Amino acid sequence: MAEPSINPSVVRFGVYELDLRAGELRKSGLKIKLQDQPLQILAMLLERPGEIVTREELQKRLWPQDTFVDFDLSLNSAVKKLRQALGDDSENPRFVETLYRRGYRFIGSVNGGAVTEEPTPVPEANVVQPPARPETRRSLRVLAWIIPSLLILGLLALWLARPSAPPQVIGYTQITRDGLPKGPIVTDGERLYFGELLGSHFVVAQVSVMGGETSVLPVPFDNAFLGDIAADGSALLVGSMENTNKLASLWALPLPAGSPQRLFDSAGQTAAWSHDRSEMAFSGGADLYTAKGDGSQPRKLATLAGSAFDLRFSPDDRKLRFEIGNPKDGSSAIWEIRNDGTGLHSLVPGWNPTPHESSGNWTVDGRFFLFDSFRDGKSSLWALPERTGWFGKPAIPAQLTNGPLNFTGPVPSRDGRRIFAVGALARSELVRYDGRSGFTPYLNGISATDVAFSSDGRWIAYVSVPEQALWRSKADGSERIQLTGPSMIVGLPRWSPDGTQIVFMGRTPSTNWRAYLIPSGGGAARELLPGAEVGIDPNWSPDGKSVVLTLHEGGTPGTMPSDLGIVTVDVESRKSSPLPGSTQLFSPRWSPDGKLIAAITDDSAKLVLFDRATEQWSDLVSMPMGYPSWSHDGQYLYFDTTLTGDPAFFRIRVANHKLERLVSLSGLQRFWGYFGSWTGLAPDDSLLLVRDTSSQEIYGLDWKAP
Repeated sequence: MAEPSINPSVVRFGVYELDLRAGELRKSGLKIKLQDQPLQILAMLLERPGEIVTREELQKRLWPQDTFVDFDLSLNSAVKKLRQALGDDSENPRFVETLYRRGYRFIGSVNGGAVTEEPTPVPEANVVQPPARPETRRSLRVLAWIIPSLLILGLLALWLARPSAPPQVIGYTQITRDGLPKGPIVTDGERLYFGELLGSHFVVAQVSVMGGETSVLPVPFDNAFLGDIAADGSALLVGSMENTNKLASLWALPLPAGSPQRLFDSAGQTAAWSHDRSEMAFSGGADLYTAKGDGSQPRKLATLAGSAFDLRFSPDDRKLRFEIGNPKDGSSAIWEIRNDGTGLHSLVPGWNPTPHESSGNWTVDGRFFLFDSFRDGKSSLWALPERTGWFGKPAIPAQLTNGPLNFTGPVPSRDGRRIFAVGALARSELVRYDGRSGFTPYLNGISATDVAFSSDGRWIAYVSVPEQALWRSKADGSERIQLTGPSMIVGLPRWSPDGTQIVFMGRTPSTNWRAYLIPSGGGAARELLPGAEVGIDPNWSPDGKSVVLTLHEGGTPGTMPSDLGIVTVDVESRKSSPLPGSTQLFSPRWSPDGKLIAAITDDSAKLVLFDRATEQWSDLVSMPMGYPSWSHDGQYLYFDTTLTGDPAFFRIRVANHKLERLVSLSGLQRFWGYFGSWTGLAPDDSLLLVRDTSSQEIYGLDWKAP
C-alpha cells in the first residue's frame, strides 16, 4: 500500500492547522478569520518552533524601514489578535510564549511531534534465559505493587495540580444612566451607594441593584466621600472633605435616613469598618490607624511607604488590604497587613512590572479578592484566588474584563453572583463663555483638555481625551500633529514665548509626573530637570529663559517633603533655584512683566503673590479656587472656585485686590481630569472650560467562578 502523502505547506498543532500556501488558519477543519500580520507572525513562529523569534526579526519582516508605524503598539495588537484566534492566554500560554522585551516562542507540539522513546530491546532468538531466583521473584512482586501505586500517586498529583478553570464574566447589565463621574461603590444587597461628581462637588448617591433612577443622599457637607457600609446595612461611613489638602472628618450616616454622627476626632482619606462594626481603620497620609468602631481610642498601626487608599477588612476581620500610592514613581499597589500591625507585605509582588492596582474587595465567601489594574492604556477587573496552588504555588490573578470600557471599583453582590463596577469611556468638549450666548463649543468642540495658546495666538497645544496625548495645531485646527506617544500620559502644556518649544508634565508607567520640553514642530521629549522625582505644572518666564514649577504633588497628603516647593529652572543650564517660603504652595504662574509669581496654598484656599524684587509673599484673596490665569495685560488674575456647591468664575485686580464674580458655573457638568476641572483663558481673555461628555455608569457583571 502506498504511504499517504504529506503536504509540507500545512503545519498542524493541536486542533489547528496553518496552510502556508493558502494563507489560512483552520480549527478542526473550519477556517478562522485572521488578519495578515497575525498570520505572518504565526508562520514565523512555526518556522522555528521552540526557538525565540525576536521583536527585531518580526519588525523587519512585517514593517520594513520605510513603513511609518508605532511598532510596539502594532506588534502588541497583532499578537493579541493571534492569541484571540488561538484561544491562548498570555499568562498561561499553550502556544505562544512571550519573552519580555525579547520576542516570542512557539511552545506547542507541531505536526504531532513528541519526545521519542528508545525502542524496547527484543531478546535474540534461541537464547535460553536462566530461571529467576526466589529473591528475584519476591522483588518483582514488590515492584508489581510499588510501580502501580507510584503511577496512581503521580496521576493524582497531576490531577490536583492541574489549573482550574479561571473565573469569567458571562454577561452584564447597565445599572445607572445619568452619565456622571462615579467613585467607590458599596451595597447592602438591595441598593448600591456610590460617590458621584455632581457639577463641581462630590455627593453620595444611591440606586437599586436592579437599576433605575439615582438619587442623592442628603448630607450636611459640601463634599463627601464614601468609605464603607456597615455589614448589616444600618449606616454608611462617609468623610467630609474641605478643599484639596485637608484630611476628611469621618462620620456615620444612618440608613435609610437620619442625622450623621461624628466619629470622635478621627480623620483620613480612606476608612473602613470591621464586619461587626466594633473596629474602624483609617489612614492619614502614610500613617495607618485603627480605632473602635465609633472612632474612639485610635492607635497607629503602621507607617507606610506612601498614602493609603481603598481600605478593606478581610471577611474574618483579621487583616486589612489597601492601595499604597508611591509618590516617587506614581505607581500604586495593593498591600496587606494583619490587624495587630504585623505581616505588612505586597499582595502580588512582581506580578505587574509597573503596578497600577487599586479598589480591592473580597467576595462574600472570601474565596476571591477583586481589584482593578491599569495596563496597556486601559483599566480592567481581576480576581485573585485566596487559596494558593498545590505544592505552595502562588495564586495568580485572573482577568475578568478586557475593554472596550475602562472598569474600576469592583464590588461583589451579597449573593456572590454579580460584580458591580464603574464602566467608563472618557470624552470631553472644549467650550468658551460668551456674554451674549453663554457657553458655546470652541475650536469645533474638540475632545480635549489643558489647552494652551502660543503668544501670538496662532497655535494651540492641547491634551486629547481619552488618549491623554499631547497635540499641536494651528488655531483653526489645521496642521495638526501628535507630539507624544502612547507610553506617556500628558498634562498642562505651555508654549515658550518664542513658540519653538512646549513645556509640559508627563507620566510614564514607571515614573511619576515630571516636567518635559519638546520642540513644537515635533521631536523627542527631554526632561527639564533630570533627577527630580516630581515636577508639576511648569510655566515659562516672560523672557523664555526659565521655567517655574512645583516639586511636589499639591493637595496630596503625606507625600510632600518639607524641603520641596516651588523652584525656577534655568532652561539652558538646568540649574534650579527654590523660591523662599514656598514649601506649602503649588500651581505657580509668572506675571507677564516677570515681576510677580502667583501661587495657591496646598489646600487650594488662598491665592498668594511672590515679589521677585523683595522675595516676599503676600496674600491676594482667600477662598476655594483652582487654575489661576494672568490676563494678557497682567492687571488681573482669573480663577474658578472648586469643590463648592456654588462654583463660579472670578477675577481679582492685582493693584487694589478688587474681586469680581464673572459667571456662575452651577449646572455645568465639567470634565474631571487628573488635576480636577481645567479652566483657562483664550487669547482675548474670554473664559474657557471643558464640559464632560463621557459615559460613566455602574454595571452589574454576571460572573462564574470555579
